[in-house]
Amino acid sequence: IVGGVTFAALQSQAAVVKGNSIQTAVASLQVSSDGSNYTNSLNGYAFEGLIPGGAYVPTNGYPVYLKNVGSTPLSIKISVLPGLTNPNQVDLSKVRVSILPLGGGAGQNFGLQELVNANSTGGIALTQGARITSGQSTAVSIKVSMEADAIIGPSANISNLDINFDAVAVN
Repeated sequence: IVGGVTFAALQSQAAVVKGNSIQTAVASLQVSSDGSNYTNSLNGYAFEGLIPGGAYVPTNGYPVYLKNVGSTPLSIKISVLPGLTNPNQVDLSKVRVSILPLGGGAGQNFGLQELVNANSTGGIALTQGARITSGQSTAVSIKVSMEADAIIGPSANISNLDINFDAVAVN
C-alpha cells in the first residue's frame, strides 16, 4: 500500500520593513587651554627651566580642558604621538609626565617612553575624570620632571612632543 499526505496551508503575503539604516553614536573629543574655546588641537606648552632631579615644572601644571562634543559617553586615554625629536638622547623612561585633575583628586604619573609606547596600543586610560558624558568636560593639568641621570651633558631639549588625548565610546 502506498499512501501520501498533502498539507495545505493558508499563507499571508510577506510584510516588509523597508529602508532601514543603522547609524552609530558620535564620539568626538575637543581640547582647550581655557575651558571656553574648544578645537580639535591645541598649541603645546613649553616646559622650560626643568632641573634634572628637581621638582615638576611648572609647579601648578599647564591646564588642558577636554570636552565631549559627541553624542555618547567617552573614556579618555593618553599617549604621545610618534615623531618627537630627542637630539640629546635623553632617556625618555626617566622623563616623568604628571596628569592631575584640576578639581582635585589623585593624579597619574607616566614615563615619557611609556606614553610613546602606549600610542601603538590605543593609549593608557586616565583614572580621574576618565568618563565624560555628552556635552560635559573635564580638566587636567600637565607637568613634567626628569630624573637626575636622564641626560649626560650640560643641557637637553625634547621637541615635537605631541600629547594625544584619545576618546573611546563607552556605555
